[in-house]
Amino acid sequence: MIKHLINGQQVASETTIPNLNPTTNEVICEIAAGGAAEVAAAVAAAKDAFPKWAGLPAATRARLLRNVGDLINQHVDEIARLESSDTGQSYWRTKKMLVPRAADNFYFFADACQHVDGETYPTSDHLNYTIFQPVGVCGLISPWNVPFMTATWKTAPCLAFGNTAVLKMSELSPLSADRLGQLILEAGIPPGVFNIVHGYGATVGEALVCHPDVRSVSFTGSTATGQHIASVGGLKRYSMELGGKSPNIIFEDADLERALDGAIMSVYGNNGESCTNGTRILVQESIYETFVQRLAERTRKVVVGDPLNEETNVGPMITREHQQKVMRYIQLGIDAGARVVAGGMGLPEGLPDHLKNGNFVRPTVLADVDNSWQVAQEEIFGPVACVIPFKDEAHALAIANDTSYGLASYVWTENGSRALRMARGIEAGLVFVNSQNVRDLRQPFGGIKGSGVGREGGHFSYEAFLEVKNVCMSLGSHHIPRWGV
Repeated sequence: MIKHLINGQQVASETTIPNLNPTTNEVICEIAAGGAAEVAAAVAAAKDAFPKWAGLPAATRARLLRNVGDLINQHVDEIARLESSDTGQSYWRTKKMLVPRAADNFYFFADACQHVDGETYPTSDHLNYTIFQPVGVCGLISPWNVPFMTATWKTAPCLAFGNTAVLKMSELSPLSADRLGQLILEAGIPPGVFNIVHGYGATVGEALVCHPDVRSVSFTGSTATGQHIASVGGLKRYSMELGGKSPNIIFEDADLERALDGAIMSVYGNNGESCTNGTRILVQESIYETFVQRLAERTRKVVVGDPLNEETNVGPMITREHQQKVMRYIQLGIDAGARVVAGGMGLPEGLPDHLKNGNFVRPTVLADVDNSWQVAQEEIFGPVACVIPFKDEAHALAIANDTSYGLASYVWTENGSRALRMARGIEAGLVFVNSQNVRDLRQPFGGIKGSGVGREGGHFSYEAFLEVKNVCMSLGSHHIPRWGV
C-alpha cells in the first residue's frame, strides 16, 4: 500500500487505486486515493513548517539537500527498478541517466541556494536594492513519464530556496515518489517541509491548485490540464511545462549518421513518451528518400521488450488506454495517406508470451506525412515518427512553426550561419543544433505557445520559487512635499 506522506507520517485513505505494471498489467500495489481533506491536511502541515524552514541559513538547507542527493546515489539500483516497473521505462535509462540526474538536482540547488543575490540601484538620494524571498507553500504536480527525475527537478529548488511543498504524483507512477519522501525524511529535513498526496487529478490535483494557501504551482503535464489549472487556480505563481510536437530538421549538408542517431533517440527515447521528443522529422527533399529508408532500417532494429532487461530500448506504454491511443494515431496516419516504412499496427514481432498482455507498441515510421494532418499536429506521446519533406530553409522554418506547440526543436546542418538563422527563427523554448536533447541544469527549461509558461533551471527557477522584493531607502536629504502644514 502506497500511503500519503503528511507532516512526516504515512496516512491512509478510505479508497484506493490499483497500480498496474505496464509490462504485464498485473497489480503492483494499491495507492491511497486522496481528496480535499488530505490536501488540506498536507497544505496545513507545509504552512506550519514554512517559517522555521525558510528561516534556516541557506548553508543549513544546502547541507540537508546534499544528504538527499547522497541517499539517492546510495539507492540508484533500487529506485531505478521501481521506476522501470512502474512506468515501463528501460532499466538502462533509469539506472544510468534518470536516477543519477535526480541526485544531481539536489546537489546543484544545494549550491545555488547559497548564491541568491539581488541587485542595487543607487541614486543621489536613495539606495534601492532587491532581495529574493521564498514564496511559501508550493504545489508540485509531476507527470507519469519521468516521475522521479521530474519530481526532484521541482522539489530540489523548491526546498532549497526555503519553500515547503505538497507533491501530487500521477496516480499511474507513484512508487519512486513515495521512496523520495522516505529519503527526504531520512536526510534530516523536518516533517511537514515535504508532503505527498496521492490520487486522481480531478480530486487531489484540483484541490491542491485551488487551495488559497498554495502560493505557487509548478506543473508538468498536458496542455489541456495546464489551461484548466490556470483557469481555476486563481492568482498564484505558475510554472507550466506542457505538451510538445517538436520539429527535428535535417538539411542535406547534415552529418547523416549523427542525424540518424539523434532522430532515433529523439523519437524512441523514453518509449516515445516525452514532451521534448522530435517526432516531426523534417528532411530536405534531396536526401529525403535515403534518410527515410535508413531510419526505417534502424527502427526495425530497435529492441522492444521487458524494461528490466538492460538490452531493451523501448518498453510498454504506461497504460492499456494509452497504448490504444497511440495505435489510433498510427491508424489515423495510415488513413490520411502516410506510407508505413517501419512498424505499424499490431504487437511488436518476437514478443515473448509472458509480455503479450503488456502495453507494447511497435516503433513506427510514417513517411510522406503532411504537416496539416492530425498525426503531425497532435501530440501522440508514443514511439511514432512522422517524416515530412521540405524544399529549402524558408520552407523548413514555415513547417516547423506551423504548430500550436513550442517546446523543443532540433536542427542538423554543417552550415553555421544557417544554424544561427534557424535557431533565431524557430518558435520554441529549446533549440538543439547537431545534438539530441542534452540538458545542463543551469539552462532555462520551458516552452512557448501551447507548450507552457515560465522557465525552470538554474536561476530561472527563481520565477517559480522566489519572490523578488525591492527595498528603497532614503539617504535623508531628498525633497518631500509638505501638504497641509
